[in-house]
Amino acid sequence: MPNRRSLAARYVRREALLEAFSRRGPRGVLFVETGRRFELAEPVLLTVEFPAERRSFRLQGKVISRRRGSQEPPLPPGVEVEFYSEENRTLQLVLDHAAGKAVDFVDRRSHRMPCSFVVTYGRDDQFVREFAEDISEGGSFIRTDRLFPVGTVVECKLKPPGYLLGLKLWARVAWVKATGQPRGMGLEFLFETERQRKKVRDIVQKLQRQHAEQLDRTVRGFKEVSGFRLPGRK
Repeated sequence: MPNRRSLAARYVRREALLEAFSRRGPRGVLFVETGRRFELAEPVLLTVEFPAERRSFRLQGKVISRRRGSQEPPLPPGVEVEFYSEENRTLQLVLDHAAGKAVDFVDRRSHRMPCSFVVTYGRDDQFVREFAEDISEGGSFIRTDRLFPVGTVVECKLKPPGYLLGLKLWARVAWVKATGQPRGMGLEFLFETERQRKKVRDIVQKLQRQHAEQLDRTVRGFKEVSGFRLPGRK
């Protein structure tokens, strides 16, 4: 399946999301500040974060427009992301949360980080290579059209960037997404040793650091272009 790049939008003020959101017919559109270059119609995986409430949402969409930053008036660079119709339920949760409405959440034991690296998985000597969509310390979502029944135990090998040998471990199919995009399966890792658990934790923490550094570079780059004073600089 094609690789899908990740994009993040962080809102310290929840209402800031509502200010950046609009509707184009039945579809929802969100302007996301970023200095990275995306192609028009490029599919993206957007993570919407509310750090004050420690909440995050993942939405699939595509880039429909791009904007360069400017000093006068001070406008940040970014893209407009149009969400797929399959994301309407999640999108409504995001809008309700941003509007301050009561939203029921299902808490996870560990935070899922967007990613895109190769995973080889299978059973009975029949293995396929796909892409991991996200990963946490307890499992991962795999984009694939080859779906196993819930409860199936598979052998998998994670191959994140910087890991030459990858990481082999067993996993159980916890849930299946057979409709909409992307199709795929949620895998629950079955650790045989504490060493395996630590390696997965290291992968997740590395992704978290990279994600935070990327957000910091984007914010600082915009402030420098716009003439804002950065903390600690004169």
